[in-house]
Amino acid sequence: MRDKVFLDTNIFIYSIDASAGQNKKRNVARQIVKEHIRNESGVISIQVLQEFYQVATQKIEVPLSTDEALEYLHYMAVLETVLPDFNMVVAAIRLHQKHSLSFSDALILQAAIIAGCSQILSEDLQDGFRLDTLTVKNPFA
Repeated sequence: MRDKVFLDTNIFIYSIDASAGQNKKRNVARQIVKEHIRNESGVISIQVLQEFYQVATQKIEVPLSTDEALEYLHYMAVLETVLPDFNMVVAAIRLHQKHSLSFSDALILQAAIIAGCSQILSEDLQDGFRLDTLTVKNPFA
């Protein structure tokens, strides 16, 4: 069995971002998404789906239409998806306090921990940050 890898929102955003100058990141992100779908090793959370929709339709240079974003969300939904619950929120609050993280970053870390991931691929979190057996890696560094 392959190690589980949590894919942060920015991986998916770069995979669809048609903005000028994003070719290299787009290619890397697309390869990551394809690999983790193919290997059934990718994990996301509801938060990633929500953030993707908002950023993809409103915050990138060439936004997706609602229908295009929904189509891509269906593509993403084949990945294992962590659903939030009260205990996850409480644990994320503790991470937020202990490590001075933003609450949204703490929720991402907690979702990865719950899923048993060994790695989080993210441009937003500190590259090399470790939390027990979980390590953050910036695939664009």
